[in-house]
Amino acid sequence: MKALTCAELRKLWIEFFESKKHLQLPSASLLPAGDPTLLFTSAGMVPFKAYFEGAETPPSPRIATIQKCLRTTDLEVVGKTARHCTFFEMLGNFSFGDYFKEEAIEWAWEFSVDWLKLDPKKIHITVYEDDDEAIQIWNKKAGVPLERITRLGKDTNWWGPAGDSGPCGPCSELYLDRGAHICKGPTGCGDPDTCKPGSDCDRYLEYWNLVFNQFNQDTRGQLHPLPRTGIDTGAGLERIVALLGNTDTVYETDELVRIRTKVQELVKESTGKMPEINDTTLAAFRVLTDHARSSTFALSDGILPDNTGRGYVVRRIIRRALLFAHHLGVNEPILHRLHPEVVSIYGSFYPELVAEQKKVHDILLSEEQRFLTTLETGVRKWDEYLAEAKAAKAKVFPGKQAFTLYDTFGFPLEMTIELAERNGMTVDLKEFERLMEEQREKARTGANWKDFKLPADFPISDETRTEFVGYDTLSDEGAVIGMIIGDHTTSQMKAGDEGMIATSRSPFYPEGGGQQGDTGFLVAKGGRFRVEDTRKKGELIFHIGRLEEGALKTGDRIELKVDTDRRTLLIGHHSATHLLNSGLRSVLGTHILQTGSLVSPDYLRFDFSHPKRMEPDEIEQVERSVIKAIMAKAKVEAKILPIDEAKKTGAIATFGEKYGEQVRVITMGERQGENEPYSVEFCGGCHVKNTGDIALFHILRESSPGAGNRRIEAVAGKRVTAYFDEQFSELRAEQMRLLDEIATHKVDLQAESKDLKALALPDVKAIESSLEKDPEQSIVFEKRIRDAREALKSIEKRMRKALAKGPADGAELAESLLASAKSTGAFKVVVARPDSLDGQALKALADVLRERESKLILLAGSATEKGPVLVYSCTAEAVKVGLDCSDLIRQTSAHIGGKGGGKKDMAQAGGTLVEGIEKALAEATALVEARLAGK
Repeated sequence: MKALTCAELRKLWIEFFESKKHLQLPSASLLPAGDPTLLFTSAGMVPFKAYFEGAETPPSPRIATIQKCLRTTDLEVVGKTARHCTFFEMLGNFSFGDYFKEEAIEWAWEFSVDWLKLDPKKIHITVYEDDDEAIQIWNKKAGVPLERITRLGKDTNWWGPAGDSGPCGPCSELYLDRGAHICKGPTGCGDPDTCKPGSDCDRYLEYWNLVFNQFNQDTRGQLHPLPRTGIDTGAGLERIVALLGNTDTVYETDELVRIRTKVQELVKESTGKMPEINDTTLAAFRVLTDHARSSTFALSDGILPDNTGRGYVVRRIIRRALLFAHHLGVNEPILHRLHPEVVSIYGSFYPELVAEQKKVHDILLSEEQRFLTTLETGVRKWDEYLAEAKAAKAKVFPGKQAFTLYDTFGFPLEMTIELAERNGMTVDLKEFERLMEEQREKARTGANWKDFKLPADFPISDETRTEFVGYDTLSDEGAVIGMIIGDHTTSQMKAGDEGMIATSRSPFYPEGGGQQGDTGFLVAKGGRFRVEDTRKKGELIFHIGRLEEGALKTGDRIELKVDTDRRTLLIGHHSATHLLNSGLRSVLGTHILQTGSLVSPDYLRFDFSHPKRMEPDEIEQVERSVIKAIMAKAKVEAKILPIDEAKKTGAIATFGEKYGEQVRVITMGERQGENEPYSVEFCGGCHVKNTGDIALFHILRESSPGAGNRRIEAVAGKRVTAYFDEQFSELRAEQMRLLDEIATHKVDLQAESKDLKALALPDVKAIESSLEKDPEQSIVFEKRIRDAREALKSIEKRMRKALAKGPADGAELAESLLASAKSTGAFKVVVARPDSLDGQALKALADVLRERESKLILLAGSATEKGPVLVYSCTAEAVKVGLDCSDLIRQTSAHIGGKGGGKKDMAQAGGTLVEGIEKALAEATALVEARLAGK
């Protein structure tokens, strides 16, 4: 392994892929051309989406690039870690219908081992879990032992699309094993024996991703096979240089070190001293290093600071850099002085930096000066608020004050968050959002509930407790024991106050055992308090929310009313969770252990230990098991038992719960013909009285939340009906879309129309009726949904094929055009204006003509409802004599106000100027005749 500079690696990359006959192209702009789904160019393949989709013809079937990229999804952690950058350079090699997996894998291995001199024994490979072909190539062709090849799921080894739509496919990644000692370090997993690529441990570091583009995802998330498969690889330039240099961070690579050195020089010049190097100052140096580079590149590509969209992200980057400079004691513009250093480093490879240097300098200086005025005023106010928060020993910075900083002093929320984190606090974002939207919504305090401590003066003694009565009733009366607003005890609340109220009795269930807390109202003669969450601290139940009207004071008698509809959904999902647990143990085995759960009104989530993905038939068996218990309408009983006696019942303990000497055991019925209940569990939560009250159950999906664990998400009761109504509604919308499209075409699509109309997609009434008669119809409905999706895909595919063949009179039209064709040398040249045909039909017509004549050229134009279209086509014989239809399209499409592309034997263009069709055809005819005459 030989250390390289960034410039040396760029040169090496270009030389290697030029030796593999790749065309080296310069980097595209960070501003994605014609792609509204992306903020920035975030990957090497982004400029080539049209090539992968087949919409345009690439200048070469093999291309290699070094692409500048900008990603800001992790902006808040840049500087705080050794890895994250907003700007980076992506090394990439691409194939458009040329080579595929075998060559991509072999060349990645060759470059890694022979050119980078990496130790082949330290290279590990990951592949998409179902990609057996890639495994064979790595093993047989590259010689990588199977024990160094790891299968991973779609969340890690499936790439794309870059944006809402575009090319995508399975991928394979190359990792370098940096040594077992990393596992024991600060960024390690702690266990070198089980560590493997794809984990969070820094032992195995990914340096190259090979994407095998096979599909195009549309904006609806549907996958369609690409016209031609392709290769898209990406390797981080700085990542590889860091690996070769055996450094732990990309910030130690030569080019970033130069920028950081300049940062330190300017900081010392501004403050008169070099700050002590610690985690805080190191983070600030990294932020300034990265943000100086990313802002320089973004501004050079014309992405200017703004209050929305891309411009707002660039403004955030600039302002964040200035905030960290402020932490270092720099209170003057600094980025515009770092900018020349960035240009001097990268300008020779990216000439646009030099060309735009003056403009970028001026923009940076202006943006910095404007924000520093805001920063100075805002920081003074922040210091005032911070002093108040520290005096109160607050863990959460008030959202109201964050809003005041933003609204009155123009202080960005991102800055407040950064400053709060530096002082060990979080920002109350819920309150901030409520004020921003001018709505009275509660800022939830539950996120930090475990850390919450009662104020010292809260009225509590050893005997103070809340009696929970919510198992038997959803409304009750009690007295206010105490109230808290913020971090302070209060004796009274007035309208608009947010806080929490403890009562002597309560039917409100406090969050626990996975079940979310109840919501509802506390009503007194003098006030009405909306409860938006319920939590328990010690022996007290706290109702968290906001006083909507009137006033409340300690000692007031109140009526407590739980939201019954929400509780009904909660208990249905909770009881269904118990039956699901039992069903899983029955189908998969008693090794099943619950590792997590969520019981909400909308759905349930259940995590459990299991080493592999469940098979479809296993999922169906579990669902039938739960439904069987529901249909049995078995009694649900709750008993309080001594812990030892409870354990003898075989009851299952609930994840994360601690049990005392007395425990509550929930038993659900008995199996028919057996002396065993459907379920027995320790549980303090709320449940149905009878399993039949659950009514319905359906498993939505099975997935993996982490190694060795599986997750099931499911719905019960009314949510089952709602789920199927939503699914079938989406299918009906797709059905109508295709029927509407059929109505716009002249091609015979009666069979497709008939099949579409024959799809029986039930409405909500039919769904309710079927499920009421037979709850197991949920399994049937799920199959019908899958079948309907496949049917719609099949019908659409048939439609596209029929449209490609053109109208029924296509044969007659072909004969007519051939009869009127002009002979030019050995070739027949057909010039046509069949305005009844769209682009697909014109291509189909071209296929018919080429089948009948081996030496033929078609130049066709049509005025369709969507605008003018040109289709030029020729036979292989014409290509042999030098004719290129894609070149003809490029030369003539301007006449119709458009552009296009394609292949040598078939190309198409669309536009807006119908009146230009004749001019385009005339010029194309002249070009063809000139080409043929020259031969």
